[in-house]
Amino acid sequence: MNLSTKLAEIARISPDQEAIVFKNQRMTYAQLDTRVSKLASGLKQLGIQTSDRVMLVMRNCPEFIISCYAIMRMKGIVVPISPQFTINEMSVIIKDCMPTAIITCPEKQELLYKISQSINIPAGIIVNSSNPVNESIKTYEVISDKSIDTFQETTYNHEDVAEIMYISGLTGKPRGVMLTNHNLYSNALTFSQVCSLNPADRALLTAPAYYAGSQTCVMNGTIVSGGTLVIQEGWKGAEELLRNIDQENITFLFGPPTMYSLLLKYPELNKFNTSSLRIMLCGSASMPSDLYESLVSRLNIHLTDGYGLTETSPIITVNFIYKSGKVGSIGKPIPDVEVRIFDYEDREVPQGQVGELVVSGPNVMKGYLNREEETRWALRGGWFHTGDLAYADRDGYLYIVDRKKDIIVRGGVNINPHEVEEVLYGHPGVFEVAVMGVPDAKMGEEIIAYVMPRNNYELSEAEMKNFCRDKLDQNKIPCYFRFVDNLPKTSSGKLMRKEMQSWIANQKPLV
Repeated sequence: MNLSTKLAEIARISPDQEAIVFKNQRMTYAQLDTRVSKLASGLKQLGIQTSDRVMLVMRNCPEFIISCYAIMRMKGIVVPISPQFTINEMSVIIKDCMPTAIITCPEKQELLYKISQSINIPAGIIVNSSNPVNESIKTYEVISDKSIDTFQETTYNHEDVAEIMYISGLTGKPRGVMLTNHNLYSNALTFSQVCSLNPADRALLTAPAYYAGSQTCVMNGTIVSGGTLVIQEGWKGAEELLRNIDQENITFLFGPPTMYSLLLKYPELNKFNTSSLRIMLCGSASMPSDLYESLVSRLNIHLTDGYGLTETSPIITVNFIYKSGKVGSIGKPIPDVEVRIFDYEDREVPQGQVGELVVSGPNVMKGYLNREEETRWALRGGWFHTGDLAYADRDGYLYIVDRKKDIIVRGGVNINPHEVEEVLYGHPGVFEVAVMGVPDAKMGEEIIAYVMPRNNYELSEAEMKNFCRDKLDQNKIPCYFRFVDNLPKTSSGKLMRKEMQSWIANQKPLV
């Protein structure tokens, strides 16, 4: 079984069950399955074959879900990326995965066409619009309309790669995480069972669908359970989200702590009916205890915490706090997933002792695309090494205490500081730079860049932000710049990040 065959099965059993709601569109499972087959057939007629990679550069919309399942149905490989990426960021990923085709939204077709002039994309660009900017760009509607309503699925091996998701790389360049059919299906199914998702559930997709958490917990988790997926194009403020919860009787909500914090701060919160909510899952960043208590007191809703990484499809643990009473814990592993805590020599540590959290199970990735050495290191000894430091209490509940990696988590988005540093080093006035995460009440963490200018250069925050604008996704542009005379280093010249963290702890509040 895989996600595409599960969708076909539900369409046969419950053809009239509502599958997708988007603005004024409502689609049943039978209609969704037919559209998936038609697109799969159309893509095959374009010459796209088994194991070919098809990139998706789209915001949340029904066509994103249809495209994912159609590519899987024809045994291709889905490569979803953020439409907010700049031309440089997209080009790096395209060169790494070499997609056969790209499906995109209208506002990104021109940028992708420009990239295609220097990087070969054999089957070309497909736009979800009736108005392509160039005659060589194909339209989503024409490809689907010229195809047939049925598609004979290819036999799957559960180790076949179904999706490549890109994450921040250790060296600043993004890494493609290869997830198999079994990874994706097993994680979505187990998560839906843990949360008791069923056909009566209505999940709101607000977080970007190109993220692993949104896909498994909301998109795939809802579909494998036969529920209804209500789609928002993205976060457009607390009012729209609350209106959707009220009007569509949403029972399942997923997002980072930032989203829940903004809901609570909305001045007209009480005019919306949120009583339909059954599960509110917090992901992407740790949940503050005061946020949990505020949601209980204001809305009488108990937030559920979870933990995972893209490399684990992503769900590893879930914590139903109203049952466990353990605020601050990431919970216990979901069924069939095993977690241990290792020391620096990969030996298991005693209960209560801090070490690296490692994972084994059907959710663990096949590896990193084009990075055999990194794959061997990450999966050494048969365990995926998360890079997160944690401990387990006497009841088996896990707690994250620190990240071994320098990743910044801003509003639930993982950002590698080395990627930002690499861009800043491209400025002729920058001699040295160090990028860090700084605590922020709204976003969890914000980005601060300490810049040591070259001699005779006068740099400003406005100039540096403007320099970053066409080179970095907006989420990755530092919020703060501090210009310094030197950066703390060891005798060997290595940057002392721990000492820089003390700079952040001791400085005045950032405004």
